[in-house]
Amino acid sequence: MNNKDIFKKVMDNVHAPEELKAETFQRITQKKKNNNVIFMKFLSACAVFFIVFGVGVKYISNKNLTNFSKTESEAKNSELGLPRFENMQELKSVLAKNSRIYNSTYTEGMNVDIAEDTAVTPNATNAEKETATESNNYSKTNVQVEDVDEADIIKTDGKYIYMVKANMVFIIEANSLKIVDKLDFDDDDNDFIPKEIFIKDNNLVVVGTSYIFDEKDGNNSNKRNNNEDYEEDDEYARDYVYYTLGRSVTQAIVMDISNKEKAKEIRRVSLDGFYSNARMIDNNVYLISNKSVYYYEKMKDYDILPFYIDTAKSNERNIIQAEDIAYFGGTENRSYMMVAGFDITSQDNATVETIFGASNTVYASSKNLYIVQEKYSTNNTTRSTIYKFNLDAGKIKLQAEGTVKGYLDDQFSMDEYEGNLRVATTLNVGGVTKNQLYVLDENLEKIGYIKNMAIDEKIYSVRFIGKVGYIVTFKQIDPLFVIDLSDPQNPQIKGELKIPGYSAYLHPYDDTHIIGIGYNTETTDYGATRNANMKMSMFDVSDLENPKEIFSIDIGDEYAYSEITYNHKALFYNKNMNLIGFPTTYNSKEYKDSKSGFSIFKIDLNKGFEKYGEILDKTDYSNSPQRVIYIEDTLYTIFEDNIQSYNLNTLEKINEIELK
Repeated sequence: MNNKDIFKKVMDNVHAPEELKAETFQRITQKKKNNNVIFMKFLSACAVFFIVFGVGVKYISNKNLTNFSKTESEAKNSELGLPRFENMQELKSVLAKNSRIYNSTYTEGMNVDIAEDTAVTPNATNAEKETATESNNYSKTNVQVEDVDEADIIKTDGKYIYMVKANMVFIIEANSLKIVDKLDFDDDDNDFIPKEIFIKDNNLVVVGTSYIFDEKDGNNSNKRNNNEDYEEDDEYARDYVYYTLGRSVTQAIVMDISNKEKAKEIRRVSLDGFYSNARMIDNNVYLISNKSVYYYEKMKDYDILPFYIDTAKSNERNIIQAEDIAYFGGTENRSYMMVAGFDITSQDNATVETIFGASNTVYASSKNLYIVQEKYSTNNTTRSTIYKFNLDAGKIKLQAEGTVKGYLDDQFSMDEYEGNLRVATTLNVGGVTKNQLYVLDENLEKIGYIKNMAIDEKIYSVRFIGKVGYIVTFKQIDPLFVIDLSDPQNPQIKGELKIPGYSAYLHPYDDTHIIGIGYNTETTDYGATRNANMKMSMFDVSDLENPKEIFSIDIGDEYAYSEITYNHKALFYNKNMNLIGFPTTYNSKEYKDSKSGFSIFKIDLNKGFEKYGEILDKTDYSNSPQRVIYIEDTLYTIFEDNIQSYNLNTLEKINEIELK
């Protein structure tokens, strides 16, 4: 196995972001290396190190990175309204400046902020609106906005179960639990790794990442030996290009599955960079990638500029020229964000927009896409710039730009309602944490504002339901704020409920009740607060001024946890049967006694939560619980390596299949 293969194998397993790979090389080039073997070992070790310590963590340098901007007269206004680079030299200048300053501040330490995913729904979810009709009585992905689908690792159409596992996507006939097709991407020319999927009629859309290593091939513009494009004595650049500029590419592969036993690829849209997010509205997929840019002064233009490929047009790379790259003014990073929109039922060209200044915070309504870029100042305060794109049958167009103080907990801190955008943020000023809520109009101009909620606490979950907003903050107790948004210009806190612990996920039950899932907390001997056991609560919010916790149930002990606390798509919810559930792991001090599986509860407003059933087995981290879904009267528990079916009414086991 040569050095290139070793590197590729390591990176395929750790999935290091390009930012970390690039920064690793940048640090290495400051010292003379002895040979390629040492270089490879160090690079691989650093990649693994960053992954171990970086999962779920976003970092910023202690010093503010230099901003760049243009005056209005200097800016080249594009069709989307954002200024664009004048030429390649201007782009290189910005990259060089940010790279130098980042490198000089990198060794001085990092601030860390744990990113916790919570959920919020602006209107009723799909689960609430599902009917008991024979053709539609099955689980849907628990999405943020009705009619805006979100990619997930498991989908069902009521007859088949579609599942991502390693480099494969399984298509399984649900009734018999028979594997009818196994799409193996391990032999894909671009080493495609599926991440999530969409299902729409007879189309399966597989979204994931490929690692494309350029090879010498003079007859193909997609392949070349970058190593030969650099001077012989420029060994650092040559090694960097050879080992790390094998591109990480986000891809959406559209498969025709009208014949479930012989799925056929019909289109592939590829964006330079790592997979960030995706949405699907009707037949239109909107795909987002982030690409970090390492800059070395002798790098060639084609190693700096991003590209996309749309096989509906050709298999060749479309290089995005500097003059076509828009930018967020004052950006503090070195990344591209690429957004593509396309109709999976047509062969019309994808619409692609490239912006310098990436973000991972994305929210979509049925008509608009909102992308947030956080900007950090020297005193560690944050401003979030929000960009609003109109979505129209696969096409994207920037509509407005606005800025709010603070940072968003996640995508669910945003909500569009009657043309306005509601945004909840947390702000740290001089070591004091504050929370606020903004109401922005269709042009993202501020029209309403609540400031200084829950001093010294941070937001843990948010949900907007029509004209009411619910915000949970936490430090030692859990204030549930109930906010009246009926007058967008004058939002008001109507009620506040303080109970021990906090809710990390909020789910609407009906017009006057909301479910919270999170943790009880306890104070340690040293005065710190830590999670105890999990907890699920039912809140009565019929009186906005007097919210009440009417009942709750404890789940496990201090070692219990669930994916639902950070991933809303892990929820099992059957409104017709008043059932709610999620994956659970009950860790024990003795590993052999730990159990993992699924917990399901019955909801009764008069009797409270009752345990409907648990399907648990000894914890096996190589076979962790993924999702629990239902199709009519059958329950399916889906683990990494097997699927089990049960009678939904009795929980008697029906069948099981190994996934291999």
